[in-house]
Amino acid sequence: PAAPPSPWLQPGRTVALLGSSGVGKSTLLNSLYGAEVADTAEIHVDSGQGRHTTTRRKMYFLPAGGLVVDTPGLRELRLVDAGEGVKEVFGDLLDLTALCRFTDCTHRGEPGCMIMAGLESGEVDRERLKRWEKLLEEEREEEKRMERNKGKGRVNGRGADGQGS
Repeated sequence: PAAPPSPWLQPGRTVALLGSSGVGKSTLLNSLYGAEVADTAEIHVDSGQGRHTTTRRKMYFLPAGGLVVDTPGLRELRLVDAGEGVKEVFGDLLDLTALCRFTDCTHRGEPGCMIMAGLESGEVDRERLKRWEKLLEEEREEEKRMERNKGKGRVNGRGADGQGS
């Protein structure tokens, strides 16, 4: 049976599945469609990772309406100017950081840390906090990379000819 409809999968709407190779994009598509319409492969026994099977983009018209584009796996997906999105999704954590005793609090055990207090009280979910911290680290790394490439005629890590270093 097909997965329940979503507000994004309605007639007149198109959704693209993006992600690393072998994470289950085609499996998700098959679930949304309600039938095996896209090839999938078994997970590697040794590594526990999925296998790369989709080799080109393909659009599928869902029986319940809407279009899904299944794409080959991406080698890399970078955050670019994600600050506003992070603020919207993790605004509650940002609000707590503003209440920390120290403005340079690292949220790793300083006295008066409201993030730590939230973890202890159950107000802050540890896994959600990890996701937020990971996004912040990725954003810092992307800013450093862009700063290093500034003035070198490089865009997204590539030279003006579109080639990598």
